[in-house]
Amino acid sequence: MNIAVILAAGSGKRMGMETPKQFVEVNGKLVIEYSLATFQAHPDIDEIAVVTSEAYLPLMNDLRDSGLYSKWKKVLQGGAERYQSSLAAIQAYGDNPDDILLIHDAARPLVSTAVITKVLENMQYANAAVVAVPASDTVLHSYDNKHIADIPPRKEMYYAQTPQAFRVKTIQRAFELGLQDACFNPTDDSGVVLRYLPEEPVVIVEGESKNRKITYQDDLLWLSSQI
Repeated sequence: MNIAVILAAGSGKRMGMETPKQFVEVNGKLVIEYSLATFQAHPDIDEIAVVTSEAYLPLMNDLRDSGLYSKWKKVLQGGAERYQSSLAAIQAYGDNPDDILLIHDAARPLVSTAVITKVLENMQYANAAVVAVPASDTVLHSYDNKHIADIPPRKEMYYAQTPQAFRVKTIQRAFELGLQDACFNPTDDSGVVLRYLPEEPVVIVEGESKNRKITYQDDLLWLSSQI
């Protein structure tokens, strides 16, 4: 099966609002509903799961039970850290090692059908794939957040997006190894595979500029203009 996992447990502190950004209403729908609708409509997505915080479990259960999204089967409780939400989904689907999890940020509401299709096409010959776009700005590397340590060649740099896709057995094994590391606190699932399964190629899938992450209040105005 191809399972879309939408991560919606973040607090969205940078937004400066009481309501997390994924649950803000824009043009008559919650932000999370835009990506829900895209995954629901995609013919090759078999199931949808949403991972959210304890406080928003009732809201997400009510929305799932509304019947608007028939592929949506699970509402899972995530954790304070992003990786804990990914882990909740990995554990929920751990009994099906060859299934594909497409892990997507709820704060990226304009993921397209075309991007999802390209991810699934690449997963026909890979066990891990990440959507990304070429870096349009020079990227600075700093060890201390004060001084430049390195300026990597821009043509080799990409900005990561989601969904990131994994065979269950691949991401499951990477997390098993990672959780044995006392310093484990990743912010990106593909990075877990890269670090703990270095022999496993992670394919880059071309993303789109509109698949941007809603982070600040101005991004909500942008989203409203796009839909």
